[in-house]
Amino acid sequence: MNSVVTFTNLYHRHFGELRAFILRRVGCRELAAELTNETFVRILDNRSPGPIRNHRAFLYRVAGNLAIDHHRAHKEQSECLDDLAEHEHPATDLHDPARVVCARQELERLRQAIDTLPSQCRRAFILFKFEGRAHAEIADEFHVTKNAVEKLLIRALVQLRKQMA
Repeated sequence: MNSVVTFTNLYHRHFGELRAFILRRVGCRELAAELTNETFVRILDNRSPGPIRNHRAFLYRVAGNLAIDHHRAHKEQSECLDDLAEHEHPATDLHDPARVVCARQELERLRQAIDTLPSQCRRAFILFKFEGRAHAEIADEFHVTKNAVEKLLIRALVQLRKQMA
């Protein structure tokens, strides 16, 4: 993508329709919003060899692939667990001290990355991801539009992705 202006225009023009497209595929508003945000994050992080000729088609391709990936991940998880007898279900990673330590370190890295977000971005991210608040609720609390909340969340996700990479 050539410029932030192009990305912003793309975001404003297609966010709502893309979210509706994903919602029809996954059936959950929160998941659709999350996958829509992830679509735009991936567009920002695009590493395709040539220029994108049709940005809208590319958006839909990425969004469709994310929805498919989500379905595959959940289908495989449920199939694997359904095939096991109740006593054969895998034990949690809590029994492996190395994994516990690694998970705690990763959580600490994430906490530190969240702490570096601009205050309003951080607050919106926490309300959405950890408290499960809807975009509309956050918009009411911040006295801004839902679009403004979506922009804050995308900004937070982009910054966190960079820091956690």
